Amino acid sequence: MLVPALVTALVLDFLLGDPQWKGHPVRLVGVLAEKLEPLCRSLPVSASSQGGVFVFLVLLCTLAPVALAMEVAGALPLGWLLAGGVLYFALGGTSLAREVASVETHLRAGDLEGAKEHLGFLVSREVDPMTEEDASAAALETLSENFGDAACATLLYAALGGPVLAWLHRTVNTLDAMVGYRNPKYAEFGRAAAKLDDLLNLLPARAAALALAAASPLVGGSFLPVWEGTRKDAPRDESPNSGWPMAALAYALGVTLGGRSRYFGLWEENPLMGDGPRPVPEDLQRGLTLYWGAYAGASFAALGLGALMSL
Repeated sequence: MLVPALVTALVLDFLLGDPQWKGHPVRLVGVLAEKLEPLCRSLPVSASSQGGVFVFLVLLCTLAPVALAMEVAGALPLGWLLAGGVLYFALGGTSLAREVASVETHLRAGDLEGAKEHLGFLVSREVDPMTEEDASAAALETLSENFGDAACATLLYAALGGPVLAWLHRTVNTLDAMVGYRNPKYAEFGRAAAKLDDLLNLLPARAAALALAAASPLVGGSFLPVWEGTRKDAPRDESPNSGWPMAALAYALGVTLGGRSRYFGLWEENPLMGDGPRPVPEDLQRGLTLYWGAYAGASFAALGLGALMSL
């Protein structure tokens, strides 16, 4: 059932993308987290322990219905369709790439303000100070991050453990995006979500970098130089994972990503990835070509792994 379910999820993701409706399961996870946070913060334990209980409760409430759906799917003649539908909602490989394509369209038309407005929905950094190069870099960086988190990770965990494991990762990744900050409010409460997300993304981030390096000939790159550059630059990032797909994408395209950005009114210096010039709007189209090639490669690899796990 696993391989047909993966195929179903991939086809739905390509055809439909990530539907923007209030009842989307990932959005429901966010609503659940917002409801549970005040309750967990009221517990008479340390903030870090409150955060651990918070993660446990959200995972319990999310994975229980997924596991129940898999039990039902196992009893149905066409249960792989149900399993594929459940998995589809955890997979986010298509929508952000199409959003980045919209940013690229604005930039190539000379509409920097339109591109920044669109980027404002995709990135956490402030878009007002961005130049054309900054906007191009931000779009490529979020594309690389999405490839690791919402595409490769979901495919890998789905191949290893089906929709339940895929949803475990997607839920933790969503919680990290909500509370995994190092500010006074979340430094302790969000620690459990952040650390668990780091752990779950250790393998997918490196798999994403490998997929991008393998697809680099599509945009004039070569696997070995891209991989060597990635191994050199990725550890510079303070995150143990996000630097891997970003560095791979930078070296594959021959550009430099990272650098200075403003978050919540404060400028931050992020490590530089790559050894080329800053990206320009034309590099976004090349980045999307690379993304789709790597996504296709990761999809076939996941199907192969899923077939092995089903033996």
